[in-house]
Amino acid sequence: MEKKFEFGLVLGRFHPLHKGHQELIDLSRQLCQKTLILISSAQESGTLRNPYDFATRKQVITRVYDQEDVIIDGLNDLTNENDICFEWGRYILENVEKMYGRMPDLMVYGKDESRKGWFSEEDSKLFSEVIVARNKIKISATELRNYLKENQKEEWKNYVPEQIWDMYEELKEKIDKLAYYQK
Repeated sequence: MEKKFEFGLVLGRFHPLHKGHQELIDLSRQLCQKTLILISSAQESGTLRNPYDFATRKQVITRVYDQEDVIIDGLNDLTNENDICFEWGRYILENVEKMYGRMPDLMVYGKDESRKGWFSEEDSKLFSEVIVARNKIKISATELRNYLKENQKEEWKNYVPEQIWDMYEELKEKIDKLAYYQK
């Protein structure tokens, strides 16, 4: 099957990768010759919302997507992870173009109200987008981190790719070290 787009982008924090993320990435791979999985907040780790460092997140994603049509890279926040503005969208596009010599043809992401604030009308014309309903797979990375903290391995396994099941203890240990989860 001929793919409609050359270069797709899936952006997320991936704390950790879960089946909802997988759906987005798989869709991009179906539609694009190459998919860039861009790990945002790459500079962040050891916090409630960003417990894992970039290397750990990349390792988890690579376990599932070590294919020629996938590129995995990182992007630091522009200011902070809650800075949802058109400058953030422009920052994404400019960094992808700087790193890969081109902008994405397609962006795939979950339906989220904050996404509306990422791109100006002008920038939105630079790429196509596919927005996937978030209610199809009802899970969040926050819930997964709570499963790790509460040692609910079977529940956790229901929502993550099988390729990372053997990383359970490593990912749990990193969560257990955070002050928030020690309360």
